[in-house]
Amino acid sequence: MQQVRKLALSLLGLALLVGLLGSGGMVKAQDAQEFPVNIRFLNAMTSLDNVDVYINGDDQEQRVAEGLAYGAVSDTFVGTAPATNVLIKYNVNIGFDQYLFNTIVPTEAGKEYLVVITDLILIPTEFDVSAMDADQARARAINAAPQAPALDVFASLEGTDTPLVDAVPIVSDLSFGQVTDGGTVDAGTYDVTVTATGTDTVAVESTGIALDAGQSYVSVIIGKPGDTDTPLTIVNVSAPASS
Repeated sequence: MQQVRKLALSLLGLALLVGLLGSGGMVKAQDAQEFPVNIRFLNAMTSLDNVDVYINGDDQEQRVAEGLAYGAVSDTFVGTAPATNVLIKYNVNIGFDQYLFNTIVPTEAGKEYLVVITDLILIPTEFDVSAMDADQARARAINAAPQAPALDVFASLEGTDTPLVDAVPIVSDLSFGQVTDGGTVDAGTYDVTVTATGTDTVAVESTGIALDAGQSYVSVIIGKPGDTDTPLTIVNVSAPASS
């Protein structure tokens, strides 16, 4: 079975290579170094404590993150264009491989990506690192909590205590697996309240979230509603924008 899986992965890699060469899109080694695919991983799996992450193969030398804990963000690793094969395994030695996900993620040279690992799916997203005004930040949100309802997101400057009844959500009806478009905001420190869509039932609150100037943020909602071990939480991951 292990040999069959490795053969399948090899054939998949060969197919990608043939497609790339056939399209005239061959990338030289120097180009790959100058325009790398940067990719990070966030473990949002509430059903497992730790996972292992592999890029473009399942051999030990292709394992880039071992024992990535729930809620943790990995270091930055180098993927490949025009696609990166991401494999996620259960981090336990029980005598045979425990594959959780084996997914091809479309990736472009010179881009920055975050892949969120959930209980059901992988959610890849690209950081928008295009230039912005000097006093602005950029933000987008992901609902990575499969047991949560659709969500509305409210934000206000720290300490302003804007009541929900008078507020308009900055994001409405964000369902599991959805990624919002990125938008620029004034850099500063914000209080964020997330509710079940169309209600004042608070799903998660987070105060003092700093959005620094010149940074592009992905705010990921992870966890289980009402759970004490893995409650709904907002995890912010950022990348510097172009100057």
